[in-house]
Amino acid sequence: MRYLREPLIQFVVAAALVFAVHTAWKSWQDKSDSTIFVSETELERLAALYASEASALPGPEDMMTMVSDYVRDEALAREARRLGLDQGDTIITRRLAQKMSFMVSDLREDPVPSEEALREWHQAYADRFTKPARITFSHIFFSPSVRGDIAEKDAAVLLANLNSAPATDTASLGDPFMLQRQYGDVPLRELARQFGVEFADAIAELPASDDWQGPVRSALGVHLVHVTHKTDVALPPFDEARAEVRQDWVEQKRREANEKAIADIIARYNVEIEGVE
Repeated sequence: MRYLREPLIQFVVAAALVFAVHTAWKSWQDKSDSTIFVSETELERLAALYASEASALPGPEDMMTMVSDYVRDEALAREARRLGLDQGDTIITRRLAQKMSFMVSDLREDPVPSEEALREWHQAYADRFTKPARITFSHIFFSPSVRGDIAEKDAAVLLANLNSAPATDTASLGDPFMLQRQYGDVPLRELARQFGVEFADAIAELPASDDWQGPVRSALGVHLVHVTHKTDVALPPFDEARAEVRQDWVEQKRREANEKAIADIIARYNVEIEGVE
């Protein structure tokens, strides 16, 4: 076996071994690349997806359709990668970054806040838990496009009549209105969006009463208003807002942890911008 000690023979044997290993690896890789393996976990995922969308368990035909779609997408995606179509594609880059971001989030358990932490959070971020002012009212509309300059005068005349002899049915009074005639427990900011800030500010000053009040101007015209209930801006007590406070705390800590994890990932890379030192 002395010939095995010869340098040339050793080189040839080593080269043959490298070639054999490379051939075996290439053969396995080619086989892996050409095989689309639909795992049991993937089948369960497809079934769960179907159930969440259809509110029913998938039947055999449904599963075959989903598997066929999965195989189609996987084959096309692999072929696209083989052709290099994934290179330099902003949409694909963003999608991968999004999936990585989701994975970072899913791998971390939510922190558990203490009672003291939640109470401090309730006070420190009171604006997040403060309930907006709300109001319940009905109104009668007077359209400037129908009545011109006398819309407000007509409203004042009807107001006097309503409060001296209340009407049981006001739906036929005034002019047609494109939105609602009655609003229940609506936030004032929503009224500002629909009627304009001037109307919301004015109606916020009106007390709840059995009487009709006004006239009140809006971006749409003139209104008589019957306010039946008001709720002022208020911060709920901690015990009442506990669940909301806890959810807000957890979500904030989750965002902070995710941002730190992403910052740690970014820190692993050197960033070079051409033309910038």
